[in-house]
Amino acid sequence: MTTTDTEKAYQRIKSKIIKTELMPGSVINEANLMEDLSFGRTPIREALKQLQIEGFVLVKPRRGIFVSDIAVTDLLQLFEIRIELEALAAKLATERITPSQLAKLETLAEEYTQIDTQNKHELIELDSKFHFLVAKASRNKFLYNAIEYYYNLSTRIWYLVMDLTSPEDINVTAHLDIREAIEAREADRAAEAITKHIKDFHKTIKSYI
Repeated sequence: MTTTDTEKAYQRIKSKIIKTELMPGSVINEANLMEDLSFGRTPIREALKQLQIEGFVLVKPRRGIFVSDIAVTDLLQLFEIRIELEALAAKLATERITPSQLAKLETLAEEYTQIDTQNKHELIELDSKFHFLVAKASRNKFLYNAIEYYYNLSTRIWYLVMDLTSPEDINVTAHLDIREAIEAREADRAAEAITKHIKDFHKTIKSYI
């Protein structure tokens, strides 16, 4: 399937927002994005419209386009919904995961234990791959899309505080616990493991904001 310029621009701009390369509350300059991403005005504008629908950008009449702020008061609600969605995905994955997905999940979990916890960007990249694979293994596209959306929102917060966190904040064996429960086809255990992982992450983030 061919990816359009609008889709490419959308992914690139969203990545910049998630990674806080475009900081919360900052003004989005279309001309700068056109030059930086090498896209024309139409793909950039269409991408921004989609990001507005998803809540990543905010259009203020006669003022411009802004990156949406991150409200501290939203933090608890964000993690509450992540827990419910990802616990369900983990349960479904115990029933529906394919052998190849399980093998990949094991690889990602093992890589997470070996990672340099001071390399925060690689840490986030591996964590996202693991969570999205569990979501994909649920074989529910609506659940996957919801998990991806709320995970990305929480990742913005992680990027904001990453320089404040220490290696001791990261439990590198958390993914192993989730993977083992899914492999054992133990739905409740898988849900509990991923719930604990998300709660621990929430506790860490909360301590820095």
